[in-house]
Amino acid sequence: MAARNTGFGDKPAIELFYDSRNFSVADFSDVLLGIEEEGIPYDIQPQDTADVLELASKASKSSRVGVGIGISKEGIVLQYEKLEKEAPLFRIKIYQTDLYRKIGSNAARLVKKMPFKSLD
Repeated sequence: MAARNTGFGDKPAIELFYDSRNFSVADFSDVLLGIEEEGIPYDIQPQDTADVLELASKASKSSRVGVGIGISKEGIVLQYEKLEKEAPLFRIKIYQTDLYRKIGSNAARLVKKMPFKSLD
């Protein structure tokens, strides 16, 4: 799976920042599949930090659509640029692999202004 599916670096896309010291793109490919299934482009950026709230906040602020995902050992966080860093939309544990696709889908649904999928 490519690290960028937008085709153009300046195209509106969901930004995904991940802790590159502990993860590779293959570790969270289901998150990307959830985004792809909803038809929204994404960009992936490796980072050298493990603070998942910081990753998600920076990702949302760098996204032209205001939606970012952070991934680290602390978990996976879906953030919207207008929210406080400490109050993300969704946060799951890294071992909840059955929810990866749903959190990716919810990121795309936020962009499309559609109802979220339940993470229960």
